Amino acid sequence: MSERKSQKVPLGKRIAFASGEIGDNTALQTFSFLIFTFYYAIVGLDVLWITGGFILWSIWNSINDPLIGYLSDRTKTRWGRRIPWMLGATIPLAIVMILLFTPPMTLGSDLLNFVYFFIILVLFDTTYTAFNLNYNAIFSEMYVTMEERSSTGKVRISFVMIALIFAFLLPTLIIEDIANTNPANIDITISQYQLTGIIAAVVIIISYFIILKWGVKEPKHISRDAETAMPFFKTLKTTFKNKSFLWFLIPALGTWIAIGILPTLAPLFMIHVLGVVDAELIGLVLALQFIVAAVSTPLWEWIRVKKGARMAGLIGIATWIIPIIFFAFSINIEMVFIVQIFNGIGLGGGLYFYDQCIAEIIDEDEVKHGTRRSGIYYAVLNFFIRLSAIINFILIGIVFSTTDWQNYNPIPGVNTKLGLKILMGVYPAIVLGLSLIGMYFYPIKGDRLKENRMKLTELHEKNREAAINQIIFFNFYFYLFENEILVRFIKF
Repeated sequence: MSERKSQKVPLGKRIAFASGEIGDNTALQTFSFLIFTFYYAIVGLDVLWITGGFILWSIWNSINDPLIGYLSDRTKTRWGRRIPWMLGATIPLAIVMILLFTPPMTLGSDLLNFVYFFIILVLFDTTYTAFNLNYNAIFSEMYVTMEERSSTGKVRISFVMIALIFAFLLPTLIIEDIANTNPANIDITISQYQLTGIIAAVVIIISYFIILKWGVKEPKHISRDAETAMPFFKTLKTTFKNKSFLWFLIPALGTWIAIGILPTLAPLFMIHVLGVVDAELIGLVLALQFIVAAVSTPLWEWIRVKKGARMAGLIGIATWIIPIIFFAFSINIEMVFIVQIFNGIGLGGGLYFYDQCIAEIIDEDEVKHGTRRSGIYYAVLNFFIRLSAIINFILIGIVFSTTDWQNYNPIPGVNTKLGLKILMGVYPAIVLGLSLIGMYFYPIKGDRLKENRMKLTELHEKNREAAINQIIFFNFYFYLFENEILVRFIKF
């Protein structure tokens, strides 16, 4: 049996679904772009305090992410498994975005500021994961065929880029002294950070309202998989025994390390290495990469159609390695803008293969086990995304503390500047090189992919028939029940 014929997804529905990316990425990238610079350069926390906070955060992640994924897979409500989680996370995440930039600085205690920082990390991760994990899980459940996923995925990527441009440009338009080069104006700078958090919160609420109102509806035959979900430790063990998933985790981790290091260190790198103090220019440099990535999406889709998601990932990662090194060792702002164009092309491939491959992995797992476990896969994947941030912050802590920049100083030394260049270029290039190995051995391709698609179609058609028969049975039973009551009433 061949894969079922795709039904064309209405553009309005694709746009409504993709609108979730605006809130999702506004939250994540505002956090990634500003959290380190704010607590390091504005609050004045020692870099080792910050590194320690992220290490403790990783411990929380190792429990929180798989647990939310497991609970999501087992959730049974009239709205399905995913939507209640997305709805429940919306307002709390918006509130956390405001609280990101309100530490108790007036008390003058590093310990209190650290405790507040750690609590904020935990709250952000919990609320963000509750939405993001279920948003990604429902994507592969609503859109089953490659054509449906591709057409919706293109709109999603476009909205991702809009959100990233917004997340990088908005703070630079609001915050005049993003790295506190003029401490005399620190009160103004803090209020500008807080205004950024408020605007991000509003964007999140509007974006999530649109997707929840018009963009998501979980297929009922897949919602029934909650009844056959595995116990927690069994589902976790089964997930980590999936070799396709394990190979995929290598390029996924590497890609997110490269994606994450740029916005985290961009303000400090641009100001102290390149001498660019114009905040808007810093935002434009970051935005350019993601604009090019969005424009390159048709190229990566064409490669995926011709050669598969695996080959799109291989070419994308390979294309990314060289320009990322040139970026770190740029000699002027003009060179930075040119290099960012090529960085954007590689980033486009890195983002494109990601969604396609994880959907293929979940499809194959469903074929093998007879139940769809999107939640646990995205939970583990979310943990590895957080792990990429933790690895980045640990290396930042090591470099800063060994180059006499443990505490923020507006005039860093030569060694610190070299450390920034290595962190921004050499380090992510090495990681992307290792990612190529994992992508090369990713096994779902060719005949294996085609066989999975056919078996998945058969399984879904069987489940649809079972769901329809169940509805018919209950309707017939209810009809008999009503008529029995009517007969008894007439006799009475």
